[in-house]
Amino acid sequence: MASMTINIHGTDGSFWPVHGEDAGTEGVDLGVDQVKGLFDSPVRTSWVAANAESGGTMKGMWNDWRDLALGFHVSADRVAGGDQEDIDSRFRQAFDYRVDQWDHDAKLARIEVITENSTRFLDVQLYEQPDFDPGIDPLVVEYSNPIIPLRAGQPHYYEDDYVTKWSTGSSSGSGEIEVWNPTDQPMRHKWIGTRGDWILPDVSWEGPPGKRRPGVSKLSGRNDANRSIVMPSIGALEGGFTVDLDPMKLMVRDAANTNLLGRMPVPGRFFEYVIPPKTQKQTLRVSVTNAPAGGAMIQLVQPRRWSRPIGMQ
Repeated sequence: MASMTINIHGTDGSFWPVHGEDAGTEGVDLGVDQVKGLFDSPVRTSWVAANAESGGTMKGMWNDWRDLALGFHVSADRVAGGDQEDIDSRFRQAFDYRVDQWDHDAKLARIEVITENSTRFLDVQLYEQPDFDPGIDPLVVEYSNPIIPLRAGQPHYYEDDYVTKWSTGSSSGSGEIEVWNPTDQPMRHKWIGTRGDWILPDVSWEGPPGKRRPGVSKLSGRNDANRSIVMPSIGALEGGFTVDLDPMKLMVRDAANTNLLGRMPVPGRFFEYVIPPKTQKQTLRVSVTNAPAGGAMIQLVQPRRWSRPIGMQ
């Protein structure tokens, strides 16, 4: 019978299997009926109604941060030679309100969900103190049941990025690079390229899930099926470039993270289109000229974001 495995990767580097075959081997497992917020990403919508309208019309949709409340059974009984105070203390230190500001390699705690079909993660942090009022000495009974309030600022589960590449061994060339978004979320992809004068695709999309193709944009009404972006000339000084559709990042930058938007050859022409959910594998055309004698290479980094920890393919 298929089932999920759920692990906690602590911000301190600790590892806690809390659901599935190895649950409780470290003295902690998820409580029954004490799991809230683990599945669908939160969605907020905005609606309006015209004077003569029957009902209303949705005008906007947003994903807010995700709040979770997870209850855990913490008990030394299941660990040979276990010490209740030690286990309870170490598990509490697996979570923090923010990353350690003195540790430049610090990371948030992560929830890992594994099935036969996928392995997905969610980064979480405390947003208020745990709910823990035992009413009895937990060291005496060797048991505690904290409810941990967690918040995921980025509310979608993620997998490892899917990366495709195209390269040429000469100073110029053109070819096809694979794009694929099997998730249920729009994909904000990223291009990473070497020196040269690049032309990159930025196409609009149409068609039903699983049959997407470059075509007319429903939002703009334009047919940008063949739209492309001429990139600034990238030489030894820049070292390379990155194009990032993540709105929280510089859209076009060089290897030193310097903003290149002011140098775009066609003023006002920027990247507009993300890759829709449920886009099947297909290729897009890229080209380069004036590359070094050894050639040029470009990567298409395709983040995987999911509304749920399982399924939705």
